[in-house]
Amino acid sequence: MKRSVLRPEAVVLVVVLFLALQMVSDLALGSARVDLTEGGLYTLTDGSKRIAASFDEPVHMQFFFSDSLGNDVRRLETYATRVRELLEEYAASSHGMLELQVIDPAPFSEDEDLAMGAGLQGAPLNDAGDVLYFGLVVSDATGAQEVIPFFDPRREEFLEYDVSQLLYKLAHPEKPVVGLLSTLPLEGGGEPQMPGRPPQGDPPWMILQQIQQTFEVHDIDPGADALPDDVDVLVLVHPQGLSQDMLWSIDQFVLGGGRALVFVDPHCEEQPTPSDPSNPLAGMGTPRSSDLEPLLKAWGVKYDPEKVLADRAAAMQVNAGSGPRPEVLDYVLFLEMGPEAMAADDPVLTNLTALRFGVPGALSKAEGATTEFTPLVTTGDDASLLDASTVRFFPDPKKLLADYQPGGVPQVLAARVFGKAKTAFPGGKPSGADDAAAEAEGEDAAKDATAAAPLVESTDDIHVIVVADADMLADRWWVRVQSLLGMQMAMPTADNADFVINALDSLGGSTDLVEVRGRGSFQRPFTKLEELRKEADQRFLEKEQDLQARLSDTERRLNDLQRQRGDDASSMILTKEQEAEIEGFEQDRIATRKELRSVRHELRKDIEDTQTLLSGLNMAGIPLLLLVAAAVRGFLKRS
Repeated sequence: MKRSVLRPEAVVLVVVLFLALQMVSDLALGSARVDLTEGGLYTLTDGSKRIAASFDEPVHMQFFFSDSLGNDVRRLETYATRVRELLEEYAASSHGMLELQVIDPAPFSEDEDLAMGAGLQGAPLNDAGDVLYFGLVVSDATGAQEVIPFFDPRREEFLEYDVSQLLYKLAHPEKPVVGLLSTLPLEGGGEPQMPGRPPQGDPPWMILQQIQQTFEVHDIDPGADALPDDVDVLVLVHPQGLSQDMLWSIDQFVLGGGRALVFVDPHCEEQPTPSDPSNPLAGMGTPRSSDLEPLLKAWGVKYDPEKVLADRAAAMQVNAGSGPRPEVLDYVLFLEMGPEAMAADDPVLTNLTALRFGVPGALSKAEGATTEFTPLVTTGDDASLLDASTVRFFPDPKKLLADYQPGGVPQVLAARVFGKAKTAFPGGKPSGADDAAAEAEGEDAAKDATAAAPLVESTDDIHVIVVADADMLADRWWVRVQSLLGMQMAMPTADNADFVINALDSLGGSTDLVEVRGRGSFQRPFTKLEELRKEADQRFLEKEQDLQARLSDTERRLNDLQRQRGDDASSMILTKEQEAEIEGFEQDRIATRKELRSVRHELRKDIEDTQTLLSGLNMAGIPLLLLVAAAVRGFLKRS
């Protein structure tokens, strides 16, 4: 049987064909991308792609990273590479409208001056005065500019959201108009300040001042019959007693693409009540609940204003009782929700650590809802729903805690609602004034009324955030305000204001931004190694505690022997029992420490062996699979 021999010219031909194929693939497939990462970290969402493709004129993206600083920036190089590659994805999805320029602002260079002039935030690196720049400047032909001062690795999961939001703001530079309709005194109360006299009444709530710093705020009278035409985002705070015409106006606003941030409350602690010195109970009959029916149901939200939410696990502590020493108790109706209760993948809640609520309600998805109901803040299984009547008349924190029964089901305090919805008024405007006006005004009015026909379903996806508590906006729940040299200094104790600003920022942006939720981390640690390290630390700690316990026991026995010998001068001389005890302890201590070193060595060896195995599998796994596949193919071919 003759054996085939590969001739030298055939080898050369194979090499030439391989190089030619490589050149052709580089030219034809240079922009082709395959994302094999978990969660598609390097693939833009459809919303980001639409934002990138929305520009009609060239937009210049300048990505600054101080790569020339060498070893001082090595820890950020991997993240900088990810940022650059993500920006390249934006440029590839923009049909040539987004131009990316990567700039290394070396110290004392014109590029560094450019970074400083654009407003990038420099981070000092060393004693030599070197400064790291790691940010993005985006500008268009008109000179408009938006900046990310510094790419914080802690916001890695929201990298795509931050870039998409930046591009959207560049395309829509106007400030969103926030329409504020509130039955609570956010603007303060009392008599106006007179020259030379101290201010009278309560000052404006800090939350309103925070909103006014970021948005243009227009007040809306709760007694009005319609919303103004210039509102982009509507904020409803504790909506009580709204007319049917106003509810109809809100319904049409949301169906027509308007966004809304709604704060309803089953028992509002901040509800203003009438005061009567002759009758201390005059305010007890004041309704404290608010609702937004039938709108919430039409939007796919279930909410019961007769139920309040209690949660023993998240209860805040209050002083209960009277006298010089009041008792400190957990009040199950005053809640502080930590990061574990917040949706980690929603940019509204990024980097928030605590949200406080006062006697909140609960939300859930309504039966038959066509919208997407996404919880933002959720309790644990220990939460429970109580009748609102239990807190209307002097609730007793001690009794509520003693009678507490876990509900066993998580409850939602805040949620995002997104999707198609139908009107809450299928029969048309409640007052029926449109038809009468059309007849009275004649033919032209009839044409106008026809042109502005009522919406029976949303023209696009509605976007609403609902919170089952209005008290969270009041100062006492999230901030301490102190006066210093005539100025008010705010000391936040919770992140309620950040939550509201983030929510308005999210609602004021494009609906495409809703799709850009938090993404995963590009870091992939060896979780098995972490488990082994934790196990090693636990076993070492147990051994160490055992040694300490034996040491304490020996010292106790030595003290007992010393007390038995009395107080004479000879007590300073060790007895044979004491010497034997000390010698035994020393031997035991040496043996235990040797055992500790042995345990630590063995555990470290296990970790290193596992790390070597996992690293080898990660590096050699694919080549081995290819070799096995080639061997199987060769075997099948010979067969």
